[in-house]
Amino acid sequence: MTSGEETQPRTFRTAIPLRYRLVLGLLGLAGAAGCVLAVAEGGRAAVITGVLVAGLFLAVIMITVRLHVGEEGLRIRVAGIVSTEVPYREMTAVSRGPVTGMRHGMGLRILPEGTGYLVGGPSVRIECRTGNLLVSCSRPDELLAALAPRLSANQAAE
Repeated sequence: MTSGEETQPRTFRTAIPLRYRLVLGLLGLAGAAGCVLAVAEGGRAAVITGVLVAGLFLAVIMITVRLHVGEEGLRIRVAGIVSTEVPYREMTAVSRGPVTGMRHGMGLRILPEGTGYLVGGPSVRIECRTGNLLVSCSRPDELLAALAPRLSANQAAE
């Protein structure tokens, strides 16, 4: 790979792992059915409540993390709602993070060691001057390879 190819902008998209989607989908289906059955006497209200519960779970299982390795920094976007950009000049190190799961939570998370942008699965730890980040990435080695030349160039410039 040439250095020009190494510094081309790239986007990584990570969805909730399939096993979590299945569990959450089944819980959503059970919750929606439970709502309908619990208020079956309510007619339309029961169906509307069930549809809303199912819709909520559907939205949760569709959450993704998008990481855009750009010219000036890494843009992180979770669920199409929460986003931030981390300039390369703020990054001090990147490494493979832990495999996260349900116990770590999903979405924007405040963690003991920093801030998490998580959907579960493999992650990358980004150490910054202002605090650490943990981001879900299904291809952590590729993200690390995309960030490495940018960090090296930034550290050489300092």
